[in-house]
Amino acid sequence: LIYGVAGDGFYVTMEAGARAKAEELGVDFIADGPAQFQATLQVPILDAIIAQQPDAICIAATDRIALIEPMRRAYDAGIHMISVDTFIGDTAGDYTTPELDWMLSYIGSNNVDGGEIGCSAIVDAMGGSGKFYIQTTQPGVSTVEQRVEGCEKAIAATNGAVELIGMDYNDDNSATAAEQTSAVLASNADLGGIFGTNLFSARGAAQAVANAGLTGAVKVAAFDAPEDAIVALNDGIVDIVIAQHPYEMGQVCIEYAMAAINGEPEKIEKRYPTGYTIITRDNVDTEEAQQSIYKSQ
Repeated sequence: LIYGVAGDGFYVTMEAGARAKAEELGVDFIADGPAQFQATLQVPILDAIIAQQPDAICIAATDRIALIEPMRRAYDAGIHMISVDTFIGDTAGDYTTPELDWMLSYIGSNNVDGGEIGCSAIVDAMGGSGKFYIQTTQPGVSTVEQRVEGCEKAIAATNGAVELIGMDYNDDNSATAAEQTSAVLASNADLGGIFGTNLFSARGAAQAVANAGLTGAVKVAAFDAPEDAIVALNDGIVDIVIAQHPYEMGQVCIEYAMAAINGEPEKIEKRYPTGYTIITRDNVDTEEAQQSIYKSQ
């Protein structure tokens, strides 16, 4: 497993799922990933893994274009290739096209739906009107681009009642996200809602809202469910947490890798969509919500 960034609760949870399934099936398993969510840091790790000649690689590509050729190198070396969380190419994870049919599968959330669900909830919390702001990571990341697309759909559905005043890229840095959000809050005292497209974006945005003394006045949706997002939810800083299912992603990637190795392609779907658990202060203590929280270790 080559994850997107080290120390991220989402990928820690994904690795836990993959490792548990690997132990169950008797698979030799290793995991590695870059210190930052950047293609320039991830490609050398991929190349080092290719040199070890594993039978299969599950990878959360950090850039949908920059990783195509490096991942193709792995395939050309005889390694089964599976996408987890993110996809490569311009076809929204469609691995049936001639350009990408060498990829076995894309295992991950429907991120357009996730963005739409999260932003619709915030629009409702805003009373259906007002100013809206998006905090996101960096261009070229397939999943967050789709979440923004879904959020924009939710805003468009208000027929102008909600105004998207801007979007900033924080390069997966919570401190940068907090600075950017603070600047937006300073110039838009009537801001009603913020969508953080991943845990770093939401963490920084929530901190800026708290620092400005606007907790409760500015509604915040956090995409991804690390433990500190749940703390922010319980403290009233964040209003909705959208939990993906990374543990399931990790398990399915091992199952698919073994199916490929064993010559059982009929067990592999080109697209395996995982769902969401929507966590609010009303349901945070339920078993379903608690099981959906990402683990830090």
